[in-house]
Amino acid sequence: MADEQLRGKRKLNESMLASASIERTPHVGLVTSSFAGGKEHDGTPITGLASPRRVDAELSNSELQALVNRALDLSRAGRRVGGIGPEDRVLIKIVVTPEVSTDVRLVGAVLERMLAARQGKRITIVEDSAAPAGYASMIAGLAANHRSVRIEYLNLGEVPYITSPPLRRTYAGANPTGAYALAKLFRECDRIVTIAPLRTSPDTGVALSAATYRSFASRVIYGQQREKLAALGDAADVTTDLYLHHPPDFAILGGPLHFDGAAVRHNIVIAGRNALAVDAVGAAVMGFDPRKIRLLDRLEARGFGVCDPDSIWTHGNEIEEARRPFARPAGWSAL
Repeated sequence: MADEQLRGKRKLNESMLASASIERTPHVGLVTSSFAGGKEHDGTPITGLASPRRVDAELSNSELQALVNRALDLSRAGRRVGGIGPEDRVLIKIVVTPEVSTDVRLVGAVLERMLAARQGKRITIVEDSAAPAGYASMIAGLAANHRSVRIEYLNLGEVPYITSPPLRRTYAGANPTGAYALAKLFRECDRIVTIAPLRTSPDTGVALSAATYRSFASRVIYGQQREKLAALGDAADVTTDLYLHHPPDFAILGGPLHFDGAAVRHNIVIAGRNALAVDAVGAAVMGFDPRKIRLLDRLEARGFGVCDPDSIWTHGNEIEEARRPFARPAGWSAL
């Protein structure tokens, strides 16, 4: 029995660490709604959107879906998203805040692509809130056409949790054991896909793919707003610790609306298998130097990739073409 438990623990640890596999040169798809085509760094032509629109235009459902698909195509992921298999349990981690939330049409477009490629047996959209407007009908429509796949939404504030020991050395100085109380489904899923708008944060500068991980921590233990996490250490350190348990298998940033203290309309999708690279490109598009963002620096130090945009191969728009500077959050300072 002891040998079986040891093998099970080893398999779990290996699967968690394997999910953080790093590309030597990470590839990131970067596409704005105005993308009419271009060239790769080696001169290879890149086909643009069939109907380019201004970056501040209101997009139809079909235009947003075309934008998503082009970014996913250019991320070098092929027709599949994040190496997800047909029998996998998949978490789709979204963002819901009073100011801005992950666009339901963006999530629907990603799910359509996954289902067409027969990726996932049970797909659970999760966030620390009730399902936002439009999600129930989107899920019902997809479920009706894909009856062999379970598609659902779960509120992370209402799911069981488990106390999970650290898989690697942790950072938060006031958490000496390194253990965290985490949503059970987070620890038990096979794959994680994060889908988030571009946002600023007074705690971490930018709040992108990695920052979504704070809501995997249990409300029961850490409070309704996870306020007790602050007692464990710096926000970047705690978030890095949570990220260690299962980094994203695929990360998507963007949509039509974003937030920097006020609503920002900027039609963009950034996608890739390496979430740190995606966040670095997202931060650069927002006008930040990702190398000076503590959270991204921490993730690079832990071996999850690079945060220097010059070491990331972007496909589609150049960062300079897509850049839309965001206001710096009050109370935050760079490294």
